Amino acid sequence: MEDVEDFMEEDNISSSDLFDCEYTSIDAVINQVTVFTGCIERQTENGTRLLVAYGEGINRSAFYTDSKKLRDAFLVPNRKYPMRAVIKVVSYGNMYGFRLFSPKTTITEEDEANFGFYKRTKNRKSR
Repeated sequence: MEDVEDFMEEDNISSSDLFDCEYTSIDAVINQVTVFTGCIERQTENGTRLLVAYGEGINRSAFYTDSKKLRDAFLVPNRKYPMRAVIKVVSYGNMYGFRLFSPKTTITEEDEANFGFYKRTKNRKSR
């Protein structure tokens, strides 16, 4: 008879398990202190995009982003997860984008106004 190994439960969640959840919009985490649990680049019909996992247990979720600033921050070679941080909408002249901040940052009225502007204009098509 061949050697048969017993199934061993793993304490560490594999990266594929991190993303076995419902996906949300990035809007769910903007201006919120969030525990990010990992990220991976995935090929989609819209090209290569960053998939970011956050939360734990039944509150686990993930979102896709094309943001270069977030990609650069999440994919730092020595980045350790889980990691607490805040994503804010920031103004770059007349354009808006996302940036990662320390969880100790305060959410200002300007941050709320930038997020409001982003929500109002994100689905507009340029002509």
